[in-house]
Amino acid sequence: MRINGNDKPESWEQIYQEGTPGWDIAQPAPPLKHLWEQKREWLQQGSMINFGCGMGHDAHFFAGQGFTVTAVDFAPSAIAACSAYMSSTANLSTLQADVMNLPTEYTCSFDYVLEHTCYCAVPRENRRQYMESAYRVLKQDGYLFGLFYRFDPDDLNGPPYTLNMEDLEKSYAGLFNLITCETPKQSHGRRTNRERLVVLQKI
Repeated sequence: MRINGNDKPESWEQIYQEGTPGWDIAQPAPPLKHLWEQKREWLQQGSMINFGCGMGHDAHFFAGQGFTVTAVDFAPSAIAACSAYMSSTANLSTLQADVMNLPTEYTCSFDYVLEHTCYCAVPRENRRQYMESAYRVLKQDGYLFGLFYRFDPDDLNGPPYTLNMEDLEKSYAGLFNLITCETPKQSHGRRTNRERLVVLQKI
């Protein structure tokens, strides 16, 4: 996921153009599938926005479970890939945009924000802005949930940028309450023990 320290949209687009997105696992994230299969009371069919959807595997999965999903990414090729098989999923739409600068009409529109390898691409100084954007688009008592990567020895070079609980807590303080944080057993390959399944609820 390293892009020579350049976090501009065109740098991410270049990776998709080259066909080498190292973060793409070509399937919905196993911990997210397991989360749905557990039938947790707080996770019911509703409206969802997927921040940094990439090629859309997670967005398509939740749309297939009856959620109404808006998949957002600022790389045109990611949105094109996500849209390619969208016709089979009527309740999925896409939006090419910066997740930290979403249209005002999205304010208080969603029951859920879905996170998976988007937050780790945000430099530490901008992570509060990410959380504020999630807060804005969520309905009252809505949930931000997903896989937060990468919990491993401190290394400021990125993306992906490293993460620890203290940094995460600072970014959502006063906006969300922590419901759960756990190390999933179903993580894909090299992500084992390097991601956390986090559930936050809007205050």
